[in-house]
Amino acid sequence: MLKVLMVRSKQQIERLIRGAMGEIKADLIVTGGELVNVYSGEILRGFEIAVLDGRICYVGPSAAHTAGPATRRLDAKGLIVAPGFIDGHTHIGHFCRPYEYLQAYLPHGTTSLVASCDEPQTVFGFRGLKLFLDEVEAHPLRVFTLVSMVAPQDPALCSTQSLSRDEVAQALADPRVLGLGEIVSWLRLVQGDQELLEKIALALSAGKIIHGHTSGARDQKLCAIAAAGVSSCHEPIREEDVIERLRSGYWVMLREGSNRRDLDSTLPPIVSRRLSTQRLILVTDGMAPDDVQQDGHMDFVVRRAIHLGLPPVVAIQAATLNPATYSGVEQEVGGIAPGRYADITLLEDLQEVRVHSTLIGGEVVARQGKTLVNSRPISFPGDTFHSLRLTADVSPNSFRIPCSSNSAKIRVMELVNFNITAETILESRCEKGFLEADLGQNLLKVAVFERHGESGKIALGFVKGFGARVGAVGTTASLDENTLLIAGSSDEDMALCANILIEAGGGMAVVDHGVVLEKIDFPVGGIFSLRPWQEMGEGISRIHRCLRERGSPFPKPMYALMFLPFVTLPALRITARGLVAAKERRLVPLFVEG
Repeated sequence: MLKVLMVRSKQQIERLIRGAMGEIKADLIVTGGELVNVYSGEILRGFEIAVLDGRICYVGPSAAHTAGPATRRLDAKGLIVAPGFIDGHTHIGHFCRPYEYLQAYLPHGTTSLVASCDEPQTVFGFRGLKLFLDEVEAHPLRVFTLVSMVAPQDPALCSTQSLSRDEVAQALADPRVLGLGEIVSWLRLVQGDQELLEKIALALSAGKIIHGHTSGARDQKLCAIAAAGVSSCHEPIREEDVIERLRSGYWVMLREGSNRRDLDSTLPPIVSRRLSTQRLILVTDGMAPDDVQQDGHMDFVVRRAIHLGLPPVVAIQAATLNPATYSGVEQEVGGIAPGRYADITLLEDLQEVRVHSTLIGGEVVARQGKTLVNSRPISFPGDTFHSLRLTADVSPNSFRIPCSSNSAKIRVMELVNFNITAETILESRCEKGFLEADLGQNLLKVAVFERHGESGKIALGFVKGFGARVGAVGTTASLDENTLLIAGSSDEDMALCANILIEAGGGMAVVDHGVVLEKIDFPVGGIFSLRPWQEMGEGISRIHRCLRERGSPFPKPMYALMFLPFVTLPALRITARGLVAAKERRLVPLFVEG
C-alpha cells in the first residue's frame, strides 16, 4: 500500500462516518491530556480522540460511544496531544540510507517529511528516484517526495546525472511524488532556460508544487521566479529576505538544520513585527545523524522557535498545519481532526517540546526516545555498490600542477564561511616546476574526479581558509556532484586518500603522513552507508572533531568541502569540469594572466 496515495474509497468514507457516529467501533481511543488544536489555535482540555482504520473519526468531549470490546485505550493524562511534526523541506540521501534517517527521526515526534531526491538521482538518474521511492515506502513515516528537475544544476558546468523531459513527466505522474525539488539554478530560470520552463509547465499542469531556492534573488528577479510558479523558499537568512518573500506571496521556510541554522536571524523580526505566520514553515533542510544524536529533529526546531519568542501553538502550526496546507495534504495530515490520519505526537512539556511517544496511523511507533519500528528495508541492487567508475591506482602525479616560473598568479577559492567562497588572486610558489599547497598561507590543493567514466578528467584548484593541517581529506558525498573530492597539502597523502575511498566505494577520510586518521564508508553510490544511523553519526562526529583538532575553524569542517562543487553559490567553485565563476556561469582557468 502506498503511504502517500491518500485516496479514500467509498467504503473507507462510509466506515469513517459510521465510526464517528459510533455504529462501527474504534480501534483506538486517546483520552486525557491537553489537545493542541492547530485549526483554532487553542489548547483544549477534556477532549477525546477516536481512531478507526488509521484515521481519526471523532474528536470531542467523549468518545465513549465509539468504544467496543476490542477498542484499545491510550491514556494521555499529563501529556500534550499534538499533531505529528512535518519537516516541510529536507534531504535524506547522504551519509545514511533514507530508511535509517526515518528511524532516527521517529522518536522526535516527526511523522512526515517533504524530501528531495537529489542525492540518489544525481548518481543513478531516474533509477535513483525509483530506488528512493521504494526505500522510503518500506517505513511507516510518511515521505512526500520531490523530484529534482535540475540535476545537474548547470549542464555546462556539472557532470551529474539528469532526467529527460519524459522521465520528469513519468515521475510527476507517480502518486508518491509531491512536486519538483528546489530550483537552485534560478538564474537559468530568469534567463528563460527552455528546459526549466518546460519542466515547470509539466509540474503546474499536473497540479504539483515547486519548491524554490531563491538565495540572492531580489526585487525583479524574485518576482520573476514567483511568476514562474515557484511557491516557496527555504533560503532566507536575514530579516529583509523573510519580509520580501512573505510580501511576494512565497511560503517562507525558516531553516534550522545541519547545513545552516538561521532561526536566530530570521524568526525574531517576525515576532517583533507581529507579521502573519500563516505562510511560515519550520524546516531542517536536512538533519544529519550526528546532529540528531546531539539535538534531535523537528522537536529541536520547534523548541528553538518557541525559545525565540514564537508562541508554542504557533510554532507547532508552523511544523504541522502550515507545511501540510502548502503541500496540499492538509486533509490527510497536519492536524488532529476527523478524517485526518492519526499521526500524533505526545509531549511531556509544551515549552521544551519533550517527546514522550509518536503515533502514525494510530499505532505507537516510538516511545521514550526509542523507535519501535522493525520493518525490513529494501535490498539495493548489486551494481549500486562500488559504482564510482574510478580505479584505485591514483598516483601523486595526478595532483601535480605544472608551472613554468618560480611563482604564478592563480585563482583561489577562499572560504568566507563554510558554504560561501570568494575568488581571491594569489601569488603562489612553484617548487621544481609545480604549484604546491602552502600550509603557511592556509592554502590546500583541491582535486575533483569525474566519476561516470566519461572523460577520466581530474580538475585541480586551491582552497584557502579550510584551516586543518592535514596531508589530505576526502569525500565522495557533496552538493551536488557526489564524486571524489580530495583536498590536501601532500600529493602522496592525497593519492592515498583517493585510493582508499575508491576501494571502499566511497566515503570520507582524513590522512596525514601516510596514516589514515579517520574513515567512514559510503558503499552505495558513494553517498551513503547501510550501517545504523547511530554508527554513522558517531563516525561523522569523529571526522569533524579530527579536523577541528588540527586547526579548522568550522564546527563541521567537512561541509566546507562538500559545498565546493555547488555552482549556484558565490563565488568561485570547482567541479569535475574545472573552476567555475558561479555568477557568470562559466568555467575559468586556474592561472591568471598578467
